Amino acid sequence: MKEWFKKMSKDIWRSQGLRAIFSISSAIAFCYYIYLNHFVERSNLVEAAKEEEHMVLNSTNVTHTILWWNQPIWVVPYETKCSNCITSTNRSVFDKSSAVVFSLADGHMGSQPPIENNMRNQNQIWVAFSLETIVQNSWIKDYKNKHWKDVFNWTWNYRPSADIFMPYGRVSEKLKPLSKNYSMIFQRKNKFAAWAVSHCNAHSLRDKFVKNMNMRLQNHSIDIFGKCGPLKISKDKLPSLLSHDYKFYLAFENAFCDDYVTEKIFAHFNTDIINVVRGKANYTNIFPKGSFINTSDFRNTSDLVNYLVEVSENETLYSNYLIQKDKFQAWDDLKEQYKQSICNICRQLNDPYLERKTIYDAEEELGQCIKPNDV
Repeated sequence: MKEWFKKMSKDIWRSQGLRAIFSISSAIAFCYYIYLNHFVERSNLVEAAKEEEHMVLNSTNVTHTILWWNQPIWVVPYETKCSNCITSTNRSVFDKSSAVVFSLADGHMGSQPPIENNMRNQNQIWVAFSLETIVQNSWIKDYKNKHWKDVFNWTWNYRPSADIFMPYGRVSEKLKPLSKNYSMIFQRKNKFAAWAVSHCNAHSLRDKFVKNMNMRLQNHSIDIFGKCGPLKISKDKLPSLLSHDYKFYLAFENAFCDDYVTEKIFAHFNTDIINVVRGKANYTNIFPKGSFINTSDFRNTSDLVNYLVEVSENETLYSNYLIQKDKFQAWDDLKEQYKQSICNICRQLNDPYLERKTIYDAEEELGQCIKPNDV
């Protein structure tokens, strides 16, 4: 009897245990089913949202017009389309335009905006454009009027901090550095330095700086081409002449302004010549160290001239600059830079999370300019 009771107890315990396990398993399975179903539904929603966003960004039904309110003359032959964006100069499409670009350096903006701020389409972006500094823009009065404060949303200029960054050129590292006979290049050069300039008496006092350099050069001289010098040469022939005959080229800016680096150094970066730069920009942020000579690295003009003479007479020193420079490639195609800028505007206009800020003073965004203290 006792054995029978024990056996019955085990059977009951086993049956209840199996039932409990089954119940727990069923509960877990049910919870997992609910979770999985919710996860799948959520995943589907996420994918649907991504597909919807993709459709918005690639929709052929949406065309963004970028209106030039006062287009610079040099822009006329350039590209007018990018993706689903087109540029226009027809002011009659003002209300329907996604972005309106005002060229600060070209005038004809008017003493006040074409429409009062409270009457504007709040989804429309106003862009302040300028590839010139506040020094070159000093004669322009329109955009300095108080009515142009607090109306722009984006900036488009030569500064890296701009919403649309358009430099005068770009530099990138080559996949395979050039291999040259640098000794032959050094030996064939029979002239010291050249400077091509047509903007005389510039704000940067570069005319005076070059005059001081020439005064300190004894057995060498700086040849000056263009309207500000006695030598003349066509723009097409200048690069080959510099590359073959000259050891240095003076890439001096017309103004000392933040981040202001024009085409001068980019245009001659790919030639067999060492660029000597002078300006307010941080050149090492743009060009590889050891590929150029910066006048600001010297205490005075005498120290600069002495170093240039030393490099010009030392094949190893001179060749090292060219070797370092030849590891990189420069582009100074303004047409291509413009095209990239239009496409950047288009990309931002298509962004569902488009950033629309308000800029108090467009002139401040161009940075500060100073009078140089090296002459």
